[in-house]
Amino acid sequence: MLHVVTVVLLVWCFVPCKTRNPPGHLQPLGRHRPPSGQIESLDTLPSPEDFYQRYALPGRPVVLSGAARLSPAYHRWTDRYLGQRHANEEAEVDSSKKERADSYREDMRMDEFLQQYNQSEMYMLDRLPKGMMEEVYLPPCLSCGGFTRHLHDIRIWMSSGGTKSTFHMDNMENIICMYSGRKDWLLVDSEVGRHTLLHHTDGTEDFSVDVDRVDMYKYPSLRTIPWWSARIERGDCLYLPHRWLHFVQSYGRNLAVNIWWTPISSFDYSDCTARDSQTPVRLSELELKQGEQIRYVIRVYLEEYGGKLPKDMVQAQVIYDEVVITDWVFKGLDTNRDGWLTVEEINNLPVETIEDLLPDVYLEAVHTFGRCEAYNNTATGVHTFTCASSFT
Repeated sequence: MLHVVTVVLLVWCFVPCKTRNPPGHLQPLGRHRPPSGQIESLDTLPSPEDFYQRYALPGRPVVLSGAARLSPAYHRWTDRYLGQRHANEEAEVDSSKKERADSYREDMRMDEFLQQYNQSEMYMLDRLPKGMMEEVYLPPCLSCGGFTRHLHDIRIWMSSGGTKSTFHMDNMENIICMYSGRKDWLLVDSEVGRHTLLHHTDGTEDFSVDVDRVDMYKYPSLRTIPWWSARIERGDCLYLPHRWLHFVQSYGRNLAVNIWWTPISSFDYSDCTARDSQTPVRLSELELKQGEQIRYVIRVYLEEYGGKLPKDMVQAQVIYDEVVITDWVFKGLDTNRDGWLTVEEINNLPVETIEDLLPDVYLEAVHTFGRCEAYNNTATGVHTFTCASSFT
């Protein structure tokens, strides 16, 4: 009996235990834990003031059930109708349903797209053509209060289903309305994202995660991150506040239109006295302007670094396909000519000046989470910043 026990103990001591991977490792995003809950859904549309006070101001997402049914597009936009009425409209089409930086995009006519998209990976995502804006109404909760002065883009998203976004955030307010199909959302509260997700010392971000196979060793901050679930189907709209991280998948013939606007700091009651919030407003009647969004994007960068940045860092940070802030543009923004751009300077510039300095410039998402801390940790001593501890 003694020999048997000894053998068992030796086997137990020398056979290594199998290492257990973190929950969700190499699985789709969201498998690491169940959702914290479902996003609130409303069956009755709130007034503009209620929408601002209850949702936009505190940054609370909400599903507006049935809101898209108010638009003619909800009843009309079949493939046959689009092919007959909007055949000549053009929009940019992506070659991949899974969002990738290296995917190929090209402009395509609607009739050509309709002939191919059901048998391909084609994904139409671009500014909604002007002719189609005639058939989409502004959600009534945005009809007054100052929202319409800050609109800067309206986009169409159309595919045969199966699209997958990256895990990302947008620095603009968003309402997206479904006219066909379904979209499922994984949402992360802005404050949770702020204090959880970081830029790494090697320059990578948690935003670059493969949503189909999450490497929990490469992205350890995702191991326990809480998330919320939302689903919108044909006829529904979703309000998504700025800076909420999100990942979205689509199912079935999928057609949606979203409206982006720059966050507003207060509700303009005088705007409502001059308008009838119950009268439908066609999107084609609205003016889209970039000035306030450009101001906001640059201010977000500055605030992350404590309120000011030197010219070289502004030029390095605010960059998309090309350098946006040229020497000439920076000179126009830097009103005291000291070589640094401050929040006060960008706030005090007239919006017309910003639009004159940066015509035809469109600034979208700004991924600033942890970027300042990462810079301080890796900087060579040229600058050290007092990083923002919370959003403004």
